[in-house]
Amino acid sequence: MKLIALLLSLISTAACGATLHLQKAATGTMRQAADIRYVNHDERQTYQLKIGKAWVSGSCSSSGMGNLHALLVDMNFDGHADLWVTGYTDSQGRIRCSDVWLWDAQAKKYSFNKPLSAIPNLDIRLADQRIEGGIANCGCAAQCFYEDSYAWQANNLITIARREQDCERYREYRVNESNALILVKDEVIDAGKPGQGAMENTHIYDWQRHAQSMRKPGQ
Repeated sequence: MKLIALLLSLISTAACGATLHLQKAATGTMRQAADIRYVNHDERQTYQLKIGKAWVSGSCSSSGMGNLHALLVDMNFDGHADLWVTGYTDSQGRIRCSDVWLWDAQAKKYSFNKPLSAIPNLDIRLADQRIEGGIANCGCAAQCFYEDSYAWQANNLITIARREQDCERYREYRVNESNALILVKDEVIDAGKPGQGAMENTHIYDWQRHAQSMRKPGQ
């Protein structure tokens, strides 16, 4: 699928920050432009999205030197472009939050999606229509992580696989016929193999390349 560069134009400036008008999508058909504005753009960046005539506050924010990013991409593979706002919640850039606003074709507006927005370090795989997320380093000298894979099923997001590793064990889970995760691998970590169970995200959608940064004034 050919990715189209986003067009983000600054159309006005309000008391609480610039209003951004997103009108081109990376994937999916645009039904309505997305208007976003800063609520705060100092050390902690927050934003609001215009729904109808009202401005609705987002929950994802970016702290430290990271910027909020916004792009329009089909997140549930229904052919409509959805809004994805993402930012780093720590100064080291290890954990990235997301706010996903799916386009509601019947209501003709963006609606906040809790399941997608709750996934840390959310990424999308366009080739096989999978969504992934997790924490790449949660301790144990970078040997602790978890990674989940998701898929849409009848408009519901289900977890289809999980890989996790703590200081002592590595485990893998797969979904069964009842959409429940079952353990398929459980092994003790070999201290002589520091790369065991390492995350391999080779087909992840490069959101950062295509996202438009909601930069701070002066940047």
